Amino acid sequence: MAAALEQRWGFLAPWCQLLSLRLSVRALEAAGDQWEAPARALRVLLPRRAGVYGELRDEREFQLEFQNAREALCLLAAVGYVDHTAWKFLLTKYCGLQLEHSETEIPVRYELLLEPLAEALLIDLCGAGQRRSVSVGYVNTLERIAQLGGIQKAEGVDLEIPVRVFFTAVPTVNNLNNKMATEPIQTLLNIQAAEKVMRETWEHYNWSLENQPVVPGTLRCTLVLEPMIADLRGFGCGSDIAETMARFVGENVWFSQLLVRAERRYQPNQSLAAMSLRQMMAVVFDAKRQSQELANTKYCSQVVGKCRKADPLQMGTVTLECDASLGDSELEAIASALVLNQTTKDVTIRMRLDPNDHTSHRVWWKWVAYAFFSKRAHACSALESLVLDDVDDMDIDDMKAFSAVQASEHPEEVLCGSGRALVAESNAVLKQGAPVQWQLQAEGKPGSQIVKFGSEIPFILVFSDDGESNLVNVLIPGFGRCLVRRYDLDARDVHCLASQQPRLTSLTIRFSKFSQPSSNGLPLMLSACGSSLQSLTIQNSTSELDENLILRCCPNLRHLSLHKGCVVVGFDFTEFRIRKETVPLLYCNWRDIALLAHDLSDPNNPFCKCAYRLSIRLTDLDQHQTRWVQYEPMIASYLNELLEMLAVNKNLEFFKLTVPAECHEYGDYFRKHHNKVIDHKLSQKVKAALLSVLYTRLSPPSSQKSKRTRRTRKSKKAPVQPSPMDTNRHVFKQICAFTTGPTKRQVLFEVEYTGNAHPKLC
Repeated sequence: MAAALEQRWGFLAPWCQLLSLRLSVRALEAAGDQWEAPARALRVLLPRRAGVYGELRDEREFQLEFQNAREALCLLAAVGYVDHTAWKFLLTKYCGLQLEHSETEIPVRYELLLEPLAEALLIDLCGAGQRRSVSVGYVNTLERIAQLGGIQKAEGVDLEIPVRVFFTAVPTVNNLNNKMATEPIQTLLNIQAAEKVMRETWEHYNWSLENQPVVPGTLRCTLVLEPMIADLRGFGCGSDIAETMARFVGENVWFSQLLVRAERRYQPNQSLAAMSLRQMMAVVFDAKRQSQELANTKYCSQVVGKCRKADPLQMGTVTLECDASLGDSELEAIASALVLNQTTKDVTIRMRLDPNDHTSHRVWWKWVAYAFFSKRAHACSALESLVLDDVDDMDIDDMKAFSAVQASEHPEEVLCGSGRALVAESNAVLKQGAPVQWQLQAEGKPGSQIVKFGSEIPFILVFSDDGESNLVNVLIPGFGRCLVRRYDLDARDVHCLASQQPRLTSLTIRFSKFSQPSSNGLPLMLSACGSSLQSLTIQNSTSELDENLILRCCPNLRHLSLHKGCVVVGFDFTEFRIRKETVPLLYCNWRDIALLAHDLSDPNNPFCKCAYRLSIRLTDLDQHQTRWVQYEPMIASYLNELLEMLAVNKNLEFFKLTVPAECHEYGDYFRKHHNKVIDHKLSQKVKAALLSVLYTRLSPPSSQKSKRTRRTRKSKKAPVQPSPMDTNRHVFKQICAFTTGPTKRQVLFEVEYTGNAHPKLC
């Protein structure tokens, strides 16, 4: 295959060699998917105006090098559009990349690691100038790619290539000796300024005569700047970054991924540090939703490689690391912002609490219940997917406290221990400049710290109100429980974007790998919040997990992933839910690989019908460090049983196997089952049910109407009720893709050498 690819695409070698020292592969942050190899991004280092010793280069020479690099990136992406196998071949053969996970796809998108003072290059890279300044060699090469890709016989293709800036607060090797390394916030501001200029140039271009449609039979490539990736963990929650993020939120700066660290340590001024943390949480999880149409960056309309989540919000995917230094008041502040979040649909929280402080654990779980699963969270939060990472404790007493908050009609009173209200809870607006008691003493008494906000604060919740006292209990987003004067509250009816149903339907719980966490309270937690879940993943649990008990706690669950010992199984109950049938009892031999393979070989076994993903790790069986000859027959028998299972099983979409180095020769046998067509698809009955729903939603009004009625409708058009399918076309597209065409099984065979796993191409 390599020879054929080289003969077909070798003419791109000179272009690829221009990028040989400018491309690298970066493993992305884990996103909760334990089934596939780590997602990767193709990182690009742009040419520099300054030389190695800081001397300025000739401007004409630099512009020529920059244009060549930009055009090479476009040509490489064009190949990825027409032939993904050729795209990976060019990356490894001519660009010099080492792709360890060669069987997984690399999305056709680029990630920029900018040099200091190089933010203006974004305008040259992704601005409208890329349409005006093109070389003859680039045009001819693009025509040849279009010919090989069969585009010349079709309509013109306007290919949008996603580009994202990767910003990190941690100094890199390239900017350690640069003055800008000490001013990363200014770099952020420069990126924002470049995004704004770029949008203005594109608006001018789109309204000019230069903007012409793509000629039929040709391919046009455009590098599109998407919202940036910002790793702000190096800043902590200092005042500078809090003020910068407040500016970004107000000016509608968008992120595709944001990583933040909440901590209280290493701050000389503890009061200032506490205030900065609260300001940071309030803006990162802002209660007001911003419009993507008014942002300076946009997401590509085309999907190249793996699909992104539909309709992301301003912060994209947010990862929040909670340091062990956080106290109860900081946890309260974080939760008070999260409960009203309108900036992200996906949150990962890394819970690094003091393992010896069980009281803080209980407080934390109570605020988790309020932030994500309470009545107010269901009504006001935009969150859809939650990952609780590095969980080191979940005992029964903690989950009792969790359940009490989750089920309460007045959770704020339960959390704060305040008195029962004589006046019902209400939303209000805090007047500009009103004094706020934000650091309360024991039992909620006023403290000495007062803060005044420079603008009015909406979405204030008034609770535990006796209707008479001068000071009123309020919950301020990002600040938690505070006291304000009654006459400083405006009783305007300000509501967040309310929802009738909980949006949070996906939950992942990852227990810590480096301790022995208690998970005996997990069933109690699922009993409290499981009714709204459609997807559940539990990793590294130390207790036995009963899948049938989980299904009883989560009656609407469609996808379940469980990790027991060396086995991880993914279940799909979608067909049962659509047909409104009860999921049958599941019985699985998790501890015996041979019996597990036997269960998955029986087409009448409910476990076999529901299991669609399977991962087995055979490298941890030798826990007593015995000699290989003593446990080799056992592993060999397991491998043979698994091969027999793959030969007859028609439901597994994904199978991953990790083996010791001594078993590497089995890779050829498992390779035969890769890309094998299986029968995992919706039944005709379910397809008919789906189409019937669409027909009733999309069918026109009955033609048996009088002319008078028609004239009335023509003069006064009735509002069209949106279909549920219209609310998320991406989901509907995925459903249609699932109902058409065969499904091919993916097989990953990993050989572990001295602690490192290397997937072999299957």
